[in-house]
Amino acid sequence: MPPKWNRKQKALILAYKNSFESPEGKLVLEDLRKKAPILTSGVNGATVDTNMLLVLEGQSNVVKHVYKMLGRDPNEEQAERAKNEPMNI
Repeated sequence: MPPKWNRKQKALILAYKNSFESPEGKLVLEDLRKKAPILTSGVNGATVDTNMLLVLEGQSNVVKHVYKMLGRDPNEEQAERAKNEPMNI
């Protein structure tokens, strides 16, 4: 059974949808996915910089939250190139 949302929560979800489901918002969300790739697989025994892993996981959690507010599964939508790269403006 879905949770019961109060007015403030419903308004917030609507604000997320209005923001991120517009054409511009979709571009922003795709850029966020590229900048903060969602970590889904293990590390397979490689040497890991745990501090960087925590930073990436934190960034990933922000993107996951946006998708949750939109009622979508971030793991079903793969970014074209999910890697950290600087923006060229």
